[in-house]
Amino acid sequence: MTLISKAAGTLSLISCVKDIHQTAVIYSNNAYAKASSDTYIARAVSNQKTDKLSPKDANRKNWLLKNQFMQGAVETLGRIGGYLKGFGVAAVRYAPNFGLITGAMLFKNKKLANASSVGLAILELYDFIKNSTGIFRRNDYLK
Repeated sequence: MTLISKAAGTLSLISCVKDIHQTAVIYSNNAYAKASSDTYIARAVSNQKTDKLSPKDANRKNWLLKNQFMQGAVETLGRIGGYLKGFGVAAVRYAPNFGLITGAMLFKNKKLANASSVGLAILELYDFIKNSTGIFRRNDYLK
């Protein structure tokens, strides 16, 4: 057990968990906005349609639309669903990292723990090159 491999595993774990949470928050905010707007538009369209003419029904529909009846519940469920979706999407992305983190932190054998740490470093370097620098990506969109 080396201190370096445990430190690398811990730092990588913190980085992964933070990124997963931030990704889930973005998905949550997007789902909240979509649920809010979709619900309002659906109610506004529904408010304009009727099967039979009735002032009582029209007044009730207008009141429900004006007071945004159950809008908060729909938005809250959208936010929760978006967070869970974002969490799942990000967690799948970091599955290889979690395997190497587990190895770096839990292996008693120094060679295996260090190999897991080197694997983490390679994985992070690959992620940096692929997603941050734009190297090996098509960038001639104007041609």
